[in-house]
Amino acid sequence: MIEHSLIFFVSLGIYHGINPGMGWLFSVSIAMQKESTQKIFTSQIPIAIGHLLSLIVTLILFEALKNIVPLHYTKVFFASILILFGAYKLFDRAHMKWVKMNVGNLDLLIWSFLMASSHGAGLMLIPGFSTHTNHHTALHIFKSGILPLAAHMVGMIIISTTIAFFV
Repeated sequence: MIEHSLIFFVSLGIYHGINPGMGWLFSVSIAMQKESTQKIFTSQIPIAIGHLLSLIVTLILFEALKNIVPLHYTKVFFASILILFGAYKLFDRAHMKWVKMNVGNLDLLIWSFLMASSHGAGLMLIPGFSTHTNHHTALHIFKSGILPLAAHMVGMIIISTTIAFFV
């Protein structure tokens, strides 16, 4: 079960790493602006931290809701949010016009947190955590949940950094 679960988390990490909306395109842009290949690697740190914070916040919200509402309804609720948000993004592709590309590490961290949250990154991980019906998600994250989150982040960072480097 653990190996199967880790494959799930790593696979989603790879998916997030491939997605240019999750940061590698930003890393390339910053590296080109600063004329430094090193910026590809250093910009991945705040991007990864922002992504991780988004995952943790989403999972904590899931845990809080799960304690109030039965698990089945909680799963349906979060799945519905993910599907509705996906449908919304399918039809509304507008981007903010006021955003500039000259950013620092804190800006990257905040951007990554907001982007991962708005793309439903944490929602995608809920099925992997919600299979453990006898565990509380918050407790699961702090005990055995650190490994799945770490596996997810390693998959994302390796793929994202590799793509940014070769672009």
